[in-house]
Amino acid sequence: MQILQHGLSSQTSGLSQRGHPELQAWVNDAHLTVEAQKFLRFVVDYIEDEHAKINSGETLPYGYWLTKFELVDDGMLHAFEYNPDATEFVPGVTQTLTYWRDQHELCARFNATFSPPRPDEMVAISDGVMEGDAVEGVRYPSPEHMSGWWLTTDRYNGDIKTIKTTHLYHVTAKKPDLARFIALPYGFRFQGEDVWYDEKVAKSSAGTGTARK
Repeated sequence: MQILQHGLSSQTSGLSQRGHPELQAWVNDAHLTVEAQKFLRFVVDYIEDEHAKINSGETLPYGYWLTKFELVDDGMLHAFEYNPDATEFVPGVTQTLTYWRDQHELCARFNATFSPPRPDEMVAISDGVMEGDAVEGVRYPSPEHMSGWWLTTDRYNGDIKTIKTTHLYHVTAKKPDLARFIALPYGFRFQGEDVWYDEKVAKSSAGTGTARK
């Protein structure tokens, strides 16, 4: 099985001989074509290892973001992805692979395990986060529906009644510069470009008083 490159489009060659439609992944940035090839190899490995078949309309998470494959007129399964607001699927995997690349690079820089939350998990934010203020982030061990992230600005006065929760995709859509940090595992903090591990955070939980300090 090979991965062929045609401009900004990567596609498999050989899956059809096994009775499976070929896969195609398009990006709008030439710097992401290698990542697109890695993405297709990931999907092929999933098909082969799980003896699975990707059906038209089936979704598949890749790191933080969600992709979907649709069978089109050329007989191939084309990769689509959520738009930044997670309201509809759009052609290509540019956003997905940008998240994947940037989050992996940051985690590798700080020797951190790549631990992406789901975009529909909740994040706790203070006033100023969505308005563009400088953000400080900390990720606590949390229940499954919570990402564990608490994002605050200088507007936060310590009163947790002023903290709001929202889906994580709302934050990364509004503040894409924060997306590269969110795959850091529990226990990590960031402020500006500074990233560090806080053992007290890793041993606490977002439901305790410690988590709110």
